[in-house]
Amino acid sequence: MSSHESQPENVDEPPECWFAERAAMATNMAYLRAKAQLQTVVISKNGYIVAEFPDGTEETLGVSKRRRVQAGVAVNLRVAPVNSKS
Repeated sequence: MSSHESQPENVDEPPECWFAERAAMATNMAYLRAKAQLQTVVISKNGYIVAEFPDGTEETLGVSKRRRVQAGVAVNLRVAPVNSKS
């Protein structure tokens, strides 16, 4: 990797900004990779949690409850059973 590739474009910004930008990029890449591999992905869409199936159909799994989270603080996630598609 060249030194140009290891440095972000905006070197004046603090490193915390780089992390957020790279995390967003990695999330988008994972989403696109999962869709390309014909996997079901779960996303937040218009205030709902939605499963996007490989055939293009969608199933609403629940209402998205927005909660503010703070960096560095652990978040407890409750896993709900997902209805399998017949």
